[in-house]
Amino acid sequence: MGVKSLQSKIFSFFVLLLLFVQGVAFWTLYVGNQNQQQQEVSNRLTTAKTVFTELFSSRIEYLAAFSETVSKDYGIKQVFNEDRRSLLVALNNHRKRINADLAMTISAEGVISAQLVSMEQGDGQRKVRSGDEAGVQFRYSDWMMNVDRGHLYAIDHNVYQVSLSPVKVGAKTIGWVMFGFQVDARLATEFMSITGLETDFVVQGNSGWWLVASSSPTADVGFSEKILNNQQIDDQFIAISHQISDDQHLRFGVAMYGLRANFVEVLQEQWWKLLILAVGTLVLSLAGAYWISASITRPVKRLVKQAKIVASGDYNQTINLNDQSELGQLADEINVMQEAVLSREQALSHRANHDPLTDLPNRNFLNIILQTLCQQRDAFAVIQLNLSRLKDVNDTLGHQVGDLVIQELARRLSEAEGFQLVCHLGADEFALLTDSCPSAELEEAVRQCLLNLDAALESVFDYEGLGFQLQVRSGVALYPQHSEKPESLLRMSDIALHHTRKTSQHVQWFNPEQDVNSVERLNLINDLKQAISGDQLVLFYQPKLNLQSRIVTHVEALVRWMHPTLGMVPPDNFIHIAEQTGQINALTRWVIQTALNQYNAWNSGGLDLGIAINISAANLKDPGFYEFVCEAMRTAEVPAGKITLEVTESAVVEDPESAIKLLSRFKERGMRISIDDYGTGYSSLAQLKQLPVHELKIDKSFVQRLSDDQSDQIIVKSTIELAHSMGLSVVAEGIEDEFALEWLTSNNCELAQGYHISRPQAEDILTPWLKDHAVLNSREEAC
Repeated sequence: MGVKSLQSKIFSFFVLLLLFVQGVAFWTLYVGNQNQQQQEVSNRLTTAKTVFTELFSSRIEYLAAFSETVSKDYGIKQVFNEDRRSLLVALNNHRKRINADLAMTISAEGVISAQLVSMEQGDGQRKVRSGDEAGVQFRYSDWMMNVDRGHLYAIDHNVYQVSLSPVKVGAKTIGWVMFGFQVDARLATEFMSITGLETDFVVQGNSGWWLVASSSPTADVGFSEKILNNQQIDDQFIAISHQISDDQHLRFGVAMYGLRANFVEVLQEQWWKLLILAVGTLVLSLAGAYWISASITRPVKRLVKQAKIVASGDYNQTINLNDQSELGQLADEINVMQEAVLSREQALSHRANHDPLTDLPNRNFLNIILQTLCQQRDAFAVIQLNLSRLKDVNDTLGHQVGDLVIQELARRLSEAEGFQLVCHLGADEFALLTDSCPSAELEEAVRQCLLNLDAALESVFDYEGLGFQLQVRSGVALYPQHSEKPESLLRMSDIALHHTRKTSQHVQWFNPEQDVNSVERLNLINDLKQAISGDQLVLFYQPKLNLQSRIVTHVEALVRWMHPTLGMVPPDNFIHIAEQTGQINALTRWVIQTALNQYNAWNSGGLDLGIAINISAANLKDPGFYEFVCEAMRTAEVPAGKITLEVTESAVVEDPESAIKLLSRFKERGMRISIDDYGTGYSSLAQLKQLPVHELKIDKSFVQRLSDDQSDQIIVKSTIELAHSMGLSVVAEGIEDEFALEWLTSNNCELAQGYHISRPQAEDILTPWLKDHAVLNSREEAC
């Protein structure tokens, strides 16, 4: 009797409470619906204006960034003041990258030198033609001095969003480039699709307002004019306007409007849905209240037992009670909780074994599968690959676009045939496991899988008009040929992948020799620091012969590493390591100090030789490098003119402005500057003209085959003539026969070095040779 009374009290309480709550909620909904109509209209209009302003501004920002990028393009600078056709071709190539509707260049005198306009044809297609303003003075000269990133530009009755950027060569402005998107029905339709409001673009001219573009085929300029002037319009419409430009050149605005009934109808439908929902909720709540009040039994022991089962980690068993008491409801809640815990554990397990960006299995999952496959003893291959040029995408377009490229690559890899597992290891690295097959068929199966990969990546990935070619480098390791251990297979495929960068190959199969080199390289990294401070380095010197006097007047200092266990280590094996590990500055300083001491030793022995020292890009970035060199030369009392600093073209290209500034200081100090390996780098003639150098050193690849290759003769001869016309001397390296020596002499090359003259030698061997060579030449001159 007491339980029944308790049920009645609980049910009565819930009924009264629910009736009160639902009554308040219903009245609140009714009053809120009336206010919501006005608020919704106001919010919709404000949101539409905000969306329009942000999107319209983003187009300007996009144009400004693109114009600035184009203005820095070396290709456009080359043809800027050349023939008009070349300029139009270059301008159109850039225009197509963002599908701009207007592109033009303006000369330094303010004359439009080239103009391209994309116009819509009658069939809906767009055609690019040369604009009518080419050769005409640019109307808005104040834009060229204005720092604003965007403007509005009118041609006839068409209006364009434009941005222009100066094209500079050094500090000199040679003109401007300008790109623009047309404000037309396409843009109006786009805004209408986003905001749900009809969009009209209008311009005020001398004869009044005129319609530029609209999303509505029945647009009325007079109606838009009222909206822009904040005049009263029909109550059946809602509208908002935004004046985009009101300067001396152009008054341009947008009017957005729609039928009020459309919004009210939606709110009315929402009102009825809410009313039905409120009634349904009340009915269900009353039923639930009755069911709760009627639920009086569920054995507590069953609940305790089930709680222990859940605590043990078994989530498969549930409580099946037909009891309607509070304990029954609690049992249901325990079941729900059990399902939620299971769901969360599954989600955690998935996250632990899958990459969040691509949702592909990660390294943890890969290790588990590799363990299983190696136990099954079937042959398969591990292919590790990474995406080429992803850093360029991230640096240029941002990491968000880079993530989209990675996701696209993941999708294509997943669709390629022949693979039982595709994993994303992080960043741009992936690992793939081929289908298992007999060992005799494995290599052919892998080759077919690589062909399938090429086919899957062949098509260009398009992002907002920009095309990305998904190119990858792959390293292959085979099971069980290369290893039967999962961790070794991964390491071997990674070694093969790393080797593709050295060989410039897209695919590399693992070779045991690659692993040996990797171990040796690791040992060299650990030993190099001790080599610099432990007197393991030695300088070799290669003579430079004066081709007119046939006397050795200069030498080049070349560092060698006398490793305690490996013996002589050539510079190609450790210079790059020094640059990567940050030890190149210490290494270069040791070379400079040693070379200065050697100069004094030779000078005391009657040998007056200039010494050339190689410096790297890292040295040019060292803030204390200049002071160190000057102090070292001052302490050693070596004349500045006896030291030549050799720097490669690629080192200068990394940071031309800083490199030129530092090299100029060395030149002012009296030291000679030489461009090493000329012809193999990336510098332009315009940049070469600005470099404070005294000589060019022609790379040996152009000199070694002078006797056999007519093309090399043409290149070397033209380089010598170019250097002389710029007041520079020339050094040719790689002289390996008498023909090259005589040919260079006849073509007025100043200095030559190579094995035909002398190999690089240690000081104790080279000094006697230098003295004998000097004596021999003295005797020849006396005769």
